[in-house]
Amino acid sequence: MTEFRIKIVQADFEELEQLLFTELPKESAAFALAGAATHRGGTDVVVRRPIAIPDEHFSVQSEYHLRIATAAVNGLCALCEANGLGAILCHSHPEDLPYSPSDDYGECRIIEVLRAFIPDGAPTASLLFFPGGVRGRVWLPGEERPIPVSEIVVIGRALRRIRPDGPDGDDAVDEALFDRQVRAFGREGQALIGRTKVGIVGVGGTGSPTVEQLVRLGVRDLVLVDPDDFEHSNLTRVYGTFASSLAETAERAAPKKVDLVAAHLKRIKPETLVEPIPGNVVVDEVARKLLDRDVIFLCTDDHWGRSIVNQVAYQYSIPTINLGMRIAAEDERIRAASGAIDVVRPGLPCLWCSQFLRADRIAAESMPRRDREAREREGYVEGLERTGPSVVSMTTALSGMAVTLFLQFVTDFMGQTGEIARLNYDVMKGTVRRGRAPINDACICGKVRGFGDLRLLNTLPNATPLGQRVNSSLLGPGTT
Repeated sequence: MTEFRIKIVQADFEELEQLLFTELPKESAAFALAGAATHRGGTDVVVRRPIAIPDEHFSVQSEYHLRIATAAVNGLCALCEANGLGAILCHSHPEDLPYSPSDDYGECRIIEVLRAFIPDGAPTASLLFFPGGVRGRVWLPGEERPIPVSEIVVIGRALRRIRPDGPDGDDAVDEALFDRQVRAFGREGQALIGRTKVGIVGVGGTGSPTVEQLVRLGVRDLVLVDPDDFEHSNLTRVYGTFASSLAETAERAAPKKVDLVAAHLKRIKPETLVEPIPGNVVVDEVARKLLDRDVIFLCTDDHWGRSIVNQVAYQYSIPTINLGMRIAAEDERIRAASGAIDVVRPGLPCLWCSQFLRADRIAAESMPRRDREAREREGYVEGLERTGPSVVSMTTALSGMAVTLFLQFVTDFMGQTGEIARLNYDVMKGTVRRGRAPINDACICGKVRGFGDLRLLNTLPNATPLGQRVNSSLLGPGTT
């Protein structure tokens, strides 16, 4: 049976609580516009934004009964049709009570009307708030009864996972193996680490130490994406590669980095689910392998791949941790070395907002190699074909900080101080500083937020050669 989840940003969750609890003990209602994401793990209903219902549109509002006027439903239909989105019907109970027959009847009637105005694939769902908790369910076309959601995921400084039916067998913890971590995060925290599905894009200098730490921490389900072959110089900085890999490369075709790293992880913990994908994340079928992930680590060097994952983070509400390391050397001497970690999720600035991404770089990366080389020779873009310095201690240090942010996101061990948008690591000064760029209201991150499958990703079709030019919508933050 397909599992359903509802994903909502913390600020939107709190706004709905405020709208629904203001009149307690009277019941109240609100709406939310939502997209949907179908993946191999099930279907996610992704909240785009809450919609308040004006007071005059409540025709009946008491402690145990609620009725909204036709004008409110008509307004919701118009919003869904204009935006190409589905809807979530939200209401409150004054105490912990299940959905009532009256709730069933009222939701069913509204959703029957809504379906005439929403696109194919758009969701129809509901949330029931009560003091101290929330329930959810999904109404599917052609089904007489709604389906309870397995989980409601609230995304803020930490990942809050609400399971209306309580924990299941996946939360088992090997307390002997993880004794030291249980002492730090508790049994529940360790269970959350184990339950979190992680994707890693790029398994080089920052990606390979990241995945090794995740497996040793107890993450049990990983997707690794990297198209590159193993090269001689990889041995100095890629965890999970050995001298024997060099010998094998000399005898036959070079293995893929992602396969070597995946095999290494299986040696650490054979029961770990590790899916190596030797493809490029700019290709649609590769990018879609990330849609069932709870968290993504973005460890690739290229701007094109980063722009795709940046869009996924907002369109599908999948929090992403971006790592970037830069070492400038002259005459075989380091002149500057710095790293940056960005937490990329709805409610925080994206990589376009922070000016991390460059449109000219993406345009050049999407060209055939011959054209890229010409662009670099002409001075239009720098560093495309040049191999930059890399030092394993520096990339590992940055990776360790990123994994610690992952632990904050999963367990909230830092509390309120864990609200982090960016860390800037200056190797030469030995400092780590917090930073945060303003959110650009015209940016693509706001325009695609919460649409899921109802908005196209700017990926290449599966059979398209990587030399084809990128869609112009990737070439600036103000376009979609």
